[in-house]
Amino acid sequence: MDIYFKIVNSIKGKSLQRRLFAQKSDDTVPELTLHTDVRWLSRSKFLQRFRDLLDEIIEFLEDRGDDYQQLRDLDWQCDLEFLADFTGKLSILNVELQGKDRTITEMISSIAAFQSQTVSMIVDIDKKKFHQFANIKDHMEKHPMYNFIPKKYTAEIKAVASDFEIRFSDFKKIEKLLEFSSFPFNNSTDHGDIYGIAKKISDIFQMDFTILQSEIITLRCDIFVKARSSSGLDFWALVANEKYPNLKKCIEQLHSCFGSTYLCESAFSYLKQTKNKHRSRLTDAHTLDSLRLAISNYLPDFANLAEDYQAQCSH
Repeated sequence: MDIYFKIVNSIKGKSLQRRLFAQKSDDTVPELTLHTDVRWLSRSKFLQRFRDLLDEIIEFLEDRGDDYQQLRDLDWQCDLEFLADFTGKLSILNVELQGKDRTITEMISSIAAFQSQTVSMIVDIDKKKFHQFANIKDHMEKHPMYNFIPKKYTAEIKAVASDFEIRFSDFKKIEKLLEFSSFPFNNSTDHGDIYGIAKKISDIFQMDFTILQSEIITLRCDIFVKARSSSGLDFWALVANEKYPNLKKCIEQLHSCFGSTYLCESAFSYLKQTKNKHRSRLTDAHTLDSLRLAISNYLPDFANLAEDYQAQCSH
């Protein structure tokens, strides 16, 4: 990455070099993309753009007199292709984990899907099919005699997969509970399954096992709730608090878990933009109101508000 940064900054960071590079390249070719570690989501786009403009970059640097022999090294180019492909998949996962109205169930599902996808990536590279690595496939088509070494890249993917296993190991403790909360009528007659779910809930939320087991059995035999479970409405909103108090409390705690720090980080970013030196007369009440407007989904009806406003009689 250091080499990429140095080359792109030497071209993109200076207005003269940027204009000269634009004259060298085709008008239909997009410009290079700058990257900083703060804006980590741009890394995949940065690498992909560098890879797409590699031939133009090599020609431009040679005309300028700079010596970057590794740019013509096929091994180095293949590393670039792999990085562009793999960081692109990681960026897609990162985007899926952001945004409002994202529950922990959806996030765990996205992470589990990526972990399963790493297995298919390893098989894809080992068999040299490259269905999931478009850049490497293009590289092999351009250089059919290139000696591709699969172990080099499968080791990197395995390292990421292993890191995911360690980082998200706590998710396995509540995976069964999330499956139950999403659809509690699965295997409704399996008493072993009921025992396991009740034991898991009692261990995590420190509740009475016997009461939880009784509520799960009653819920799975509740014809009224079961008939409305496929109506498309919020299922747990149909479950009565009086009849299933412990289950409702557990599910509410489970769904209220923060799956991501996206909302906190976005609110903090907006607060920094609002409370700056140019707005020194802001009070704490003003800041709180501005922050509430920023993170709220509510859209006021400005037309009705304007009609209800009492203007001065003289006007």
